Amino acid sequence: MPEHADILVVDDEEAICYAFRRCFEARGWRVRVVGTGQGGLEAYRDRPADVVFLDVRLPDADGLAVLRDLRGLDPDCRVVVITAHGSLETVRQAVEGEAFEYLAKPIDLDRAVGAVTEAVQARRVGAGDGHAPPVAPAAVGGDIVGASPVIQEVYKHISRVARSESTVLIQGETGTGKELVARTIHAQSPRANRPFVAVNCAALPEPLVEGELFGHVRGAFTGADADKPGRFEAADGGTLFLDEVGELPPAVQVKLLRFLDDQVVERLGSVTSIRLNVRILAATNRDLAGAVAAGAFRQDLFYRLAVIQVEVPPLRDRLADVPALVSHFLTTRAPAGGAGPAVSRDAMARLQAYDWPGNVRELRNAVEHALVVSGGGPILPSHLPERVRRGPTAAPGQGAEAVLDRYVDALAGEEPEAFRSAPAALERRLIARALTEAGGNQSAAAERLGIHRNTLRAKIREYGLGA
Repeated sequence: MPEHADILVVDDEEAICYAFRRCFEARGWRVRVVGTGQGGLEAYRDRPADVVFLDVRLPDADGLAVLRDLRGLDPDCRVVVITAHGSLETVRQAVEGEAFEYLAKPIDLDRAVGAVTEAVQARRVGAGDGHAPPVAPAAVGGDIVGASPVIQEVYKHISRVARSESTVLIQGETGTGKELVARTIHAQSPRANRPFVAVNCAALPEPLVEGELFGHVRGAFTGADADKPGRFEAADGGTLFLDEVGELPPAVQVKLLRFLDDQVVERLGSVTSIRLNVRILAATNRDLAGAVAAGAFRQDLFYRLAVIQVEVPPLRDRLADVPALVSHFLTTRAPAGGAGPAVSRDAMARLQAYDWPGNVRELRNAVEHALVVSGGGPILPSHLPERVRRGPTAAPGQGAEAVLDRYVDALAGEEPEAFRSAPAALERRLIARALTEAGGNQSAAAERLGIHRNTLRAKIREYGLGA
């Protein structure tokens, strides 16, 4: 942490300025505070600062315009953009304006201190700020909605990784919008005018995966009557999005690793290499690191895919975004130019009280349900799905606590061997139940259990459940 730092805060909120001043001065740093964009520019001209904290909304100016003016005054100026009204477009403009950092209100002071430390170090050693040169603005793709601090972190990641060529691994629960994040990264990238090809790896039958991805030549297998390019070739010049990448069979994992290393593919049945220019984005709702440990996913491929990782938060972690999401879903269903029906205060309260295990996808379906039941009129609590009307669902595992306590109590009087065998016995029963409920479909059972399909197969063999 630097002993000395000169900080300029440009914000008209007294509480924010007070918090910054108290936090920074306690560390011996010099702090100046101004409440207008013009005042900030004049203060910087009078004495350049090591770092500027700049609000997006100022009484006399657009903070992003002030950012450009500051960079015009001093290309080495380190500006931390702060806002309580962040959107993907705001973050994109801040990053393209070469902001050093972007923080959402309410401000995490520890992160603010970290930003000062990094900015001072970069400025005083004459290092670059680590940002790529600005690129021409690309159209914002998709409909990522929300302004909560956690979703603004996603916006920031999108805007920064979009301009690179690095492979990105997008992680998050089912229904959080991982493909939407991938489409937005593509739309903000220099490849925006080239193909975006999405493949759900879990939906492809295992024997057909290699041919679908890499293509095949005539005669490669029965029924291959003509040459067929694969999804990689279809994405040449653009982006290939591999959803549920953890489901790829081992042989295909090898070919994907080779492509990431060499940017070449070979069609099934051919020995001719085809050189391509494709950026890979991948997504999973599984613990890929755990799959690596279980031997179900290649470690070297995991590291090549996870050059940059983007975590998409579950909806329960950003319930403040529910009203904006609901408004968005209603607007998209309304006639052109319409805003959709109103939502009563009680109905919105129910929507924000529910924990949405199915995430944004479940919320979208709930809004569609309410639209149909309400007949297009105002949406009331009675129009919501029953599970939402009932209120918050129990936290995962909470309902099983009492049963598990009784199970442990029953084992208390047994021999030590009972405790050693209990975990395996419980796991065997859980797997058997999942297989029964899935009608013997191993992929569906693995999904229910939250484990990789290959891990499930190993457990089936271990417990003799395949007979």
